[in-house]
Amino acid sequence: MSLRIILPFLFLVFFVQSSFSVEKDTLVEQIFMMIYNQKFEDAANALSQHKNEMNPFYSNILNLDLYWWKYSLSRTREDAENLKNVLGDFNKLNSNLVEERINKLIKSSYQFRYEVKRYNIIGAMVLRSKIRHEIEEIQNEGVQIEAGRKKLFNLYVALFEYSDNSINPFSIQTKSEACKKSLSEIRKYTEENDLIIQTLAHYFLGRIYLEIENEPEKAKEQFVILSSYFPYNEYFARLSVDLGKD
Repeated sequence: MSLRIILPFLFLVFFVQSSFSVEKDTLVEQIFMMIYNQKFEDAANALSQHKNEMNPFYSNILNLDLYWWKYSLSRTREDAENLKNVLGDFNKLNSNLVEERINKLIKSSYQFRYEVKRYNIIGAMVLRSKIRHEIEEIQNEGVQIEAGRKKLFNLYVALFEYSDNSINPFSIQTKSEACKKSLSEIRKYTEENDLIIQTLAHYFLGRIYLEIENEPEKAKEQFVILSSYFPYNEYFARLSVDLGKD
């Protein structure tokens, strides 16, 4: 198993939480809802219309995630080119050091997912190592992450640890216990009183149960919940119906 189930979704809101809750509760969350209801044109129009009202850091992350999902669901050459262009433009913002470090992690993560989609395994593994190094730097250097954003970071770390432990070739027992611990950590975030965090946790659990744990009924439970959050998302709707069928 690779990080392919982990990275396509999380970094949209990795650090969108807390510190500017008024914006999150309005524009950011509204556009988030548009993207995950697959109302891509509405989301693009909203991002364009409200560009000057939003912090560039957050509008750029939303824009990147929008083009990621368009490509991920269509796989067309046009959407692939658009995604590559957005990734190419996703450079450092004129922001503080913490946000610059976050930008590096975000860009590396989406690049990793893109390379996996096009079966560039060597490139994906190089990026995986880069991502691990960037996470370790943040942890070891004691980068100060605000409390609300810290939840997203901890969720990401739990997902990363699950990924690494699930491919541990040395000890089945150690692997099993470590994976159970990580799954328990991820599951607790489904009970957060925040739509975005809940969505992330349900999505990751669904993909893990589907692709790794081979428990389609448990995966289906997660996508049924996601479909109730995002009734226009055809991808979630299909999985909520089809999983568990013989």
